[in-house]
Amino acid sequence: MNLKFILTFAWFYGWSGLKRGPVYVLSYLSLPLSLLLLVFIISRGELLSYGIIGGMIAVVASNALSLVSDNAFFKLELRMIDLLVATEVGPVDYMIGLMLGDLVFSFPGIVLYIILGIILKVFPLIEIPPIFGVLILVMFSTSSLGIITSSRLKHVRHSWGLSSFLSIVFTIIPPLYYPYQILPKIILYILMATPVTPASVIVQSGLDGPSTMSSVAVLLLETALFTICARYLTQWEEK
Repeated sequence: MNLKFILTFAWFYGWSGLKRGPVYVLSYLSLPLSLLLLVFIISRGELLSYGIIGGMIAVVASNALSLVSDNAFFKLELRMIDLLVATEVGPVDYMIGLMLGDLVFSFPGIVLYIILGIILKVFPLIEIPPIFGVLILVMFSTSSLGIITSSRLKHVRHSWGLSSFLSIVFTIIPPLYYPYQILPKIILYILMATPVTPASVIVQSGLDGPSTMSSVAVLLLETALFTICARYLTQWEEK
């Protein structure tokens, strides 16, 4: 593992992009904050905690899925993969650098939702470390899906619409902004195929809840599976 490259690339893709374009933080926060306001108005505040939990997970998932367009641009336009395959940098180094960069880019949004959660007493301080652990798993699993998808695209123009579509599907349909208990079990089981669903169940239930361990297992399994698939299905060769 090339740690120097990973940290440098994470700095380039995450911190450098954040520093040069902080307005994009407002861009990725606009939808979850709008939905938070909508949930608050419609439920008269009763589902506000779900809006905070859902928004926090949605920020991470939507930024992770932006890898569909970013990775396609790096690969097809900048020909970055063609350069890296001739070096000691491997696909795992490249993937981890992308994922850590996305995590850095998502950090302002994560902090905002954690502050809201603490102020509004959605979760106590003691639960922040395990919640952050869940968010990291969401980042790795959804980023892997984005990398797998983008690696099969033949033109960058296809990536923009696909990235937006996947972001909506992953952050609106699963039980992020509403209680997962209201879903029929068969629907919940189907939605468990998306990493955001078990993540939401974990955070909603509380990490020591009796029904949470199965969701933890599902999220860990999906993270491992999608990461392995991204490693072995991603095209990594000279053209």
